[in-house]
This record gives sequence, C-alpha cells and structure tokens, in this order.
Amino acid sequence: MARFQEERQTLDIDARGFIKDRLPVAPVPGLPDIRLHLAVPQSGVWTLARDGVPPYWAWFWPGGLVLARHIMANPDIVAGRTVLDLGTGSGLLAIAAALSGADRIMACDTDANAIAAVALNAALNSVTVQTQHADLLDGPVPEAEIVLVGDLFYESTLAGRVVAFLDRCLAAHCRIYVGDIGREHLPRDRMQALGSYPLVDFGEPATAEPRPAQVWRYIGARA
Repeated sequence: MARFQEERQTLDIDARGFIKDRLPVAPVPGLPDIRLHLAVPQSGVWTLARDGVPPYWAWFWPGGLVLARHIMANPDIVAGRTVLDLGTGSGLLAIAAALSGADRIMACDTDANAIAAVALNAALNSVTVQTQHADLLDGPVPEAEIVLVGDLFYESTLAGRVVAFLDRCLAAHCRIYVGDIGREHLPRDRMQALGSYPLVDFGEPATAEPRPAQVWRYIGARA
C-alpha cells in the first residue's frame, strides 16, 4: 500500500509540473475574476489522457461555465454551505463556490490529473478546495448541502448513473444545481429551469452561433 501511494504521489507531482509548465493561465470568459490553467493547441495536453479518456479538465465547458456565472451572480445559493462539485474537471464550479462564500467545498473527479489541475487552479484564485479522486456515483450520499453538476449528461450510461445518484442526494435533502447546453441525455423532466445564457459549445469555432446554455434546479421525478 505504501509503495502504491508513493507511486501515485509521484504521478500527481509530474502532472502538476506539466500543467504549470505547459498550460497557460487565462481568465474565464464572462468571469474575469477567475483564472485557470487551460490547454492551447501547442500544449501537448493529450499526453495526460488516461485510459483513452480525453483530458476534459483542461478546458472549461459550457454547462460548468453557465452554472459558475449563475452562482457568482447569486452567491446566496452556496454562501455558508457545504458544496460538492461532482465531476469537477478544472475546478471552475468549486472555485466559483469558494469565491461566493461557500463554507466548505469538495471537488471530486475520476481523473487524478483533474485533481492535480484543481489544486493548481484553486491556488491561482487564492481559495481553499478539498479534492477527492473517486467515482462517487454508486456510493453513499456525501455530506453536502449543495451538489453542483456541470456537463455530465453527455453519454447515456453515465447520465443514468448520475440521475440515480442525484435522486439519492435529493432524498437526503441536498439542493442540486445543473448546468448544461442541452445535450441529448439531459433529464429535463426531472429539472426546473432557472436561467439561460448564450454560449458557444467547446470544440465549435468562435464564429459559431451561440446556443442557450441553461441552469437548472434538479427536483427529481414528478408525481
């Protein structure tokens, strides 16, 4: 066990060094007070892809961006509360929650390199964010008052697992907020729309027509 932990720590240190050296720092569009290490075409970030999974954490995504904007504009959502950022990626939502007065933030992701990125991005923004490298979806409900979910409904199987997890969180009296650009597997019948912001989805050219990215309150199955 000790050897495994030592090897994992070395891997995390290498990832942090790569991110610091190769991913430049840039402000987040619409949220200039937040800065992140973000991939550019010459960064070689695919070196940090794991098990064929793209390094999603190296970019901001529209659902996370729209939800971060909503939180910063409505800090009472998280102020003084315990927050879980599920599938944190770059840590954008966790950082927005911290800057909006959240009492404690846990940022969780299945990619260890995302956890390394969150630590660096939190330090850039002078906030404290706890991190967890784990898949929480099939486990017990975490101790959180607020659950934030950005861009996790992009694939059918994953979406089903996320819905089951959020239903359990809802039963435990968590408040759940979702940001998404309207992907196919978004469970609209379980959510209440709170707001909409025009954004260009990741991967589309900057000249593309913006699409509405929405913020939702997850309310579960309707009676």
